Amino acid sequence: MHESVMVEEVIDYLILDNNGRYVDCTFGMGGHTHEILKNLSSKASLFAIDRDPFSSDIAKSLSKKDSRVIAINDNFSELSRYIKSSSINGVLLDLGISSYQLDSEKRGFSFQNNGPLDMRMNQNQGISASEWVNTATQKEIDNILWTLGEERFSRKIAKAICISRAKKSIKTTKDLTDLISEIIPRRGRRHPATNTFRAIRMFINNELEVLRVGLEAAASILLPGARLLTISFHSMEDRIVKRFIQGKDRLSSEIQFRLVGGKPIKPKSPEVNRNPRSRSAILRVAERVA
Repeated sequence: MHESVMVEEVIDYLILDNNGRYVDCTFGMGGHTHEILKNLSSKASLFAIDRDPFSSDIAKSLSKKDSRVIAINDNFSELSRYIKSSSINGVLLDLGISSYQLDSEKRGFSFQNNGPLDMRMNQNQGISASEWVNTATQKEIDNILWTLGEERFSRKIAKAICISRAKKSIKTTKDLTDLISEIIPRRGRRHPATNTFRAIRMFINNELEVLRVGLEAAASILLPGARLLTISFHSMEDRIVKRFIQGKDRLSSEIQFRLVGGKPIKPKSPEVNRNPRSRSAILRVAERVA
């Protein structure tokens, strides 16, 4: 069962004008969108964006029932293609992948479910994780696992992948999980394949670059005084968001923000107990000042 993270906090910080225009950049299963709509008037509008065709189809169905919803099947880095600059009252980016994606064995995101090693947010675009794992050089694999997964056994795993695929292609999540489990000892509750799966998923979907471009695009469509809310789930994403708000590492935009609330917001204990996947979530709220 999918449960969106920090819904109450999102509503409290995002909606300053219930007649305004808002954007949910990562519609997913629609959890945040549904709650936002409950707090908007009939005059308001909400863009529901997702690059996953499955999620986008759900958004399109919602748009047929609620005229305030505009569904878009695309990457949120393409925001400016669909929305005019300085026209939006609030933007939400939830950078976590949905429970549907994690729990569906056909999507290949999780080491807990056996299925095709795919990991693409949009299975109609790009190469699958299996294609990459079976063709990338050992050095390339090592680099991705080290930089994106912060995996200290990156060299060992990369070497094992290359030896294994020479005998038989790595086609399923179980193939990769079993390979890693054989060479990396399990310590505590954390599965030894966690970092590798995250790194490959981030690489296949170009997640960090999409985030950098998406933040620029989000900034450009916000009205002065409007808010940008970003929910991240690990330190690399949060660092990019933090530095963007501070005006650092910009690609092009010189739009200025101020941090709302003084510090990042984390889920409250009852939510973490109810939804353990929310444990690592960090919400940053920024307001456009210029």
